[in-house]
Amino acid sequence: MTERPPKQEGLDLPQRVRESLAAAVAERGPQARAVSTQGRESMRPPRGHVVVAAGAEEVEAVRGPARIVRRLELYKTHYGPVVRFAISVYPQEGGPLSVATLLNVSQVSGDAALAGLGRQKTLHVHFYRVEDGDLHYAFSKELTNGPEQRAEAKKVLKMARDAYAGTPEERRSFRWAIGLAERQFELPVPEPEMEA
Repeated sequence: MTERPPKQEGLDLPQRVRESLAAAVAERGPQARAVSTQGRESMRPPRGHVVVAAGAEEVEAVRGPARIVRRLELYKTHYGPVVRFAISVYPQEGGPLSVATLLNVSQVSGDAALAGLGRQKTLHVHFYRVEDGDLHYAFSKELTNGPEQRAEAKKVLKMARDAYAGTPEERRSFRWAIGLAERQFELPVPEPEMEA
């Protein structure tokens, strides 16, 4: 996946990804995917991005000033690890828009996305509204990915890689691991307590 030239908006998502996300939103509600991008001629490592897809009203409700809370979670299961990156966007008025994406460290895309969270100082979240079975770019938000968050991502990546390596090959199944881990999934990500 590549970033579009500056004049265009959003990411240049492949059509199969656009269709898959739009179908998932229609079936199950708001969705997120972690993606990595790299310039065509770049020697730099890929940058991680988060794509959020939802209905037009849900996307427009979080446009403008909003508090974004995120959480990186590792679930170790009998079938291997599951890493979940959850985000809740709290607008000034109304309820939150909450989404999560699962990262599979046994695949290059999942490992690269998690490695990016441990390396880059900013994280872009791109919001797309679903209309007529396709994604339409709405806006992006840039989040600070501070030293604590980068350190946490590096720690989670190492623990996930170790858990994967420690799972016997004949038992590894990301689908079955999700089946066990999803019982513990919760949304929205709670807002931290405001300090007095």
